[in-house]
Amino acid sequence: MNMRKEVTSLMRRRYSALALAVTGVLSLAVVTDLFASPVDLITQPEKQPVGTSLEILDDIMGEAVVEDVLKSGSFRPSTEAIPNFGQTNYAYWIRLHLKNPSAEKVERMLEIDYSNIDEVDFYLFSGERQIRHEQTGMRLPFRSREFIHHNFVFPVTVPAGSEYTVLLRLKTSGGLNVPLYVWTRDGFVQAYAGIQHGLGIYYGVMLVMILYNLFLYVTVRDRSYLFYVLYIFGFLGIQLTLTGHGFQYLWPDLPFLQRNAYVMFTGICLSSLIVFARRFLNTERIVHRYVDRFLKAYGLAFLALIATVVILPPEITVKLALFLTGPAPVIVMAVAITAFVKGFRPARYFLLAFTVLIGSGVVVVFKFLNILPSSIFTDYGLYIGSAMEVILLSIALADRINVMKQEKEEAQTRAIEMQKVLTESYARFVPRDFLASLGKESILDVRLGDQIQKEMAVLFSDIRAFTTLSEQMTPEQNFNFINSYLGRMSPIIQRNQGYIDKFIGDAIMALFERSIIDAVRAGVEMQRYLEEYNEHRQKRGYLPVRIGVGIHAGTLMLGTIGAEERLEGTVISDTVNLAARVESLTKVYGVRIAVTEAAVVSINEQQISDLHYRFLDRVRVKGKTRAISVYEILNGDEPAVLEKKMQTRDAFIQAASAFHARRFDEAKGLFEQVAAEFPDDSVTQLYLKRLYPIVNLPAGDGSRAELGAQD
Repeated sequence: MNMRKEVTSLMRRRYSALALAVTGVLSLAVVTDLFASPVDLITQPEKQPVGTSLEILDDIMGEAVVEDVLKSGSFRPSTEAIPNFGQTNYAYWIRLHLKNPSAEKVERMLEIDYSNIDEVDFYLFSGERQIRHEQTGMRLPFRSREFIHHNFVFPVTVPAGSEYTVLLRLKTSGGLNVPLYVWTRDGFVQAYAGIQHGLGIYYGVMLVMILYNLFLYVTVRDRSYLFYVLYIFGFLGIQLTLTGHGFQYLWPDLPFLQRNAYVMFTGICLSSLIVFARRFLNTERIVHRYVDRFLKAYGLAFLALIATVVILPPEITVKLALFLTGPAPVIVMAVAITAFVKGFRPARYFLLAFTVLIGSGVVVVFKFLNILPSSIFTDYGLYIGSAMEVILLSIALADRINVMKQEKEEAQTRAIEMQKVLTESYARFVPRDFLASLGKESILDVRLGDQIQKEMAVLFSDIRAFTTLSEQMTPEQNFNFINSYLGRMSPIIQRNQGYIDKFIGDAIMALFERSIIDAVRAGVEMQRYLEEYNEHRQKRGYLPVRIGVGIHAGTLMLGTIGAEERLEGTVISDTVNLAARVESLTKVYGVRIAVTEAAVVSINEQQISDLHYRFLDRVRVKGKTRAISVYEILNGDEPAVLEKKMQTRDAFIQAASAFHARRFDEAKGLFEQVAAEFPDDSVTQLYLKRLYPIVNLPAGDGSRAELGAQD
């Protein structure tokens, strides 16, 4: 079997050699005086295109060997600045003569400014003596290249007074053009430094657009953004493949991927573009349902194209990709124009974006046809155009989302307005937050027996001596006063993430779901605002208002009670009762805000430095068998009182600790020190009032402990 293969290979080589010889004899008389002259390396500029100095030999069988090619007279001179062989599977040999007439050696860089060639063989000859041979191309790993560059670059050193011959064998599975240049080393380095910076900016723009639109997709969950991200990703992949940067930096050890990447990324790019265009332009509704169905089938064809790389060689898949891709810009533009003509506003940005992209492509084509001169816009027009297209499409997508949002809002406005009146009317009696706690969106969804258990904080506030105030007012004045007061307190509770569960005469019961700290801050703000409210009352000749605030947190049961024809939302829990009892203690101790230990624990755990507190007492409240610790929040006091309480806080805490440790004589001494510094401290006076009868008893009298026992 191996012998048969060797014989077949030998026969092919002999046939190729014979074909080259016959072709050479037939063409010798015709082309003898047409062979290209050598490139003078001394008189050349920094970058010299050598397309018209090349000689080309067609190797149809692809089996010719260098020894036969070197002797062949079948080379024909190139008539193009950039030889273009179109879509071909043939091998081509290219010959170039380099001459150094100077007295010193010359170093030059020979560059093929086209990175997608499967097989590249570089030969350097001095006469018939082979000096160098390099084998590279997309079939080999990138690291096999002697000169690391995304294009094919071959450094050449020509000795003084010498002439070298370069032979290149090129074969690829797709389109083949050979933009061949001879560079000075310094010119090559400087030129590509600028090019790399420009491409870095381009790739950066594309990557930013991918991340930006991916973030928007995650945020708004509109799949248009996802398909747009896939489109940019596919387009960027095509560019990385065509420039060779993908092979150089991303998949250098995967020649199979490099040879098939163009087809794969084309499938991703065009299928995503078509789906994106269908969704963006709403083709089924705006254009026509048959057009939409055609686009759907067209997109599926590109998806199927991706799978072909597994079963078909690049020689077929590349041509299939080009066949499918050709009509795509025309189809997408036609659909966009139709949508625009029909008055679909988002189509204008979409149409502008693709006009820029196609226009930049036309500029590049005109440059290759020598219709337009070489410039930054013609050399890199496709990069500039695609970057602008991506940015414009992002703007178009944002505009489309705004249009859809506006249309949706307009469609819902009337229904919302009608429901709003009803909802606002009900909300005056049932708080929206109460409904949210029950998992209901509307009062219409509430049913008898709906209930839920939650961890929440409860705030009770009550006006001190309300009966005395009430007796001085008429019924109308009473209601005006209560409504004025409650109207000022309610926004404070809402600002601190709470809601009022119910008004109980002049009392307020509020719930806070997020944190007990919200309830504490609400209580502090209520007390501070009350000072401003009292200034307003005093100017009008009214008595000042004082309130007590009690706060506790725990497990609550929220739900509805009553009958089918008469429902009421309520809260059932011992937490509510305890908060009410703690509020009542503010009258006993003469403090403004009293809280349970739950608030103090949260303040300490969250390390909240702007909330100040002190221990009040351990008390048994009504309905409880065990004593609880009660604390005072100091921030609700007037600034002068707060300052005094902070100055005496440590001494007060020591005194209270001594009292509850039943070291009554020590406690009395410490409380007297606090009273001497702050005689208006009602809590200190209350402790001293307890202590006087205790300390007057003999030290061994057991009634001492009984009188001092609070827990």
